[in-house]
Amino acid sequence: MKITSIECLHLRLPYQDRIRTRFHHFSMIEEHTVYRFHTDSEWVGLGESVGPPFDEEVLAPYVGTDPVDHLMGSGRFNLDMACYDLVGKQLGQPAWKLMGPQMRQWVSMGWWMPCMSPEDSAAEVEEAVSRGYRGLKCKARAFYDVVETAQAMQQVAPPDFRVEFDFNGSLICVEKALPILRQLEEIPVVKGVEEPIFAYDVEGWRRLHAQIRIPFYLHGTGVISRPASRQPSGPWIGLRAGDFEGALCSHENVGNALAAGWAFAAANTPILLQYVGTGITTAFACQLGAAMPTATIPGVTGHHSYVDDLITEPHTMQRGFMRVPEGPGLGVVLDEAAIDRYAISAQPAPEFSRHLSVVALPGGLKHYYRNLQQAERLMKQGVDETFAAGVRLTEWEDDGSAEFDSLWTRLQESEWPIWEE
Repeated sequence: MKITSIECLHLRLPYQDRIRTRFHHFSMIEEHTVYRFHTDSEWVGLGESVGPPFDEEVLAPYVGTDPVDHLMGSGRFNLDMACYDLVGKQLGQPAWKLMGPQMRQWVSMGWWMPCMSPEDSAAEVEEAVSRGYRGLKCKARAFYDVVETAQAMQQVAPPDFRVEFDFNGSLICVEKALPILRQLEEIPVVKGVEEPIFAYDVEGWRRLHAQIRIPFYLHGTGVISRPASRQPSGPWIGLRAGDFEGALCSHENVGNALAAGWAFAAANTPILLQYVGTGITTAFACQLGAAMPTATIPGVTGHHSYVDDLITEPHTMQRGFMRVPEGPGLGVVLDEAAIDRYAISAQPAPEFSRHLSVVALPGGLKHYYRNLQQAERLMKQGVDETFAAGVRLTEWEDDGSAEFDSLWTRLQESEWPIWEE
């Protein structure tokens, strides 16, 4: 079997109405691409990526090749999943059989959300529970009171629910991180923290880790280097030293993911799979999770955020576990009607109002930022107070007022926030 061509289906796939504007503020795009790998046989393989289609130079190395050549490879997972889909269909076997022995029939999968207000975060927990989830990964940023958020989630979460906060280094250093994490320790629903500070601060990470009971998760599972390198892998060093209780396998190529799976199994350390996409990528993540020994922390794909999963039969959830599709290849069928409905030519680009970000601090003070991304970047640099008690960010949509227009214009002209005096 040879791949003869790759068809790129360029889509505009909206997020669900309740979160669409918030996701826009978080810079999450709605462009999406599904790839159909055509062959000289009857089989067609499916892949997908968030964003516009990959450039021809990325796709060209696949055309004219046998999809078997890309198994266990170092290519983009978005495209290699189509090769697993093809070979599995040709053999009449699920993709996990091409990755290793089956470890489970149901894979632990979780909900994903960006940082939101405590009230909206609690509402997301309730939505997740109503749809069969028992785990949630939430971004934590310096312009929301993460302790207040965790308490709000605790109030609505069932006893078996778990939340992991992903700080992406926003706690900055041990001095700032320690008091926040000690408060989170007292909230039972908090079961893990990802990158409370950046792991390049090895000694700071270790000092913090030694004093906090909440499991620490490292972003990254790379335990091998191609070609060979004199410098050992950071995750490998941390794994051997016991510097974390789990790690994220985030958009790794299949070869690296499976290598990490066995290395982490040898260290008895769990992995969280993070591969963003619709029901297609979610099927791939399930196939991968079925073959990885310790893929037991609830994985995330964010597929639940879209208005459509792009597959004919929805994935089955039961108390936080998703059934691994049993059909050949990825085990899912593309919904052709959905592809037509969300073709970028058929979907007008959304029109969002101009907005600016308002950080409300204790004492009624307000600091104005160009957008959420500027606030995140500058607060990590110590430009503003981080994780203050009761702090929260709101988005001021253009209301047509002269005050908004003046502030918005001034913020575009400066790299700094405007502090209300």
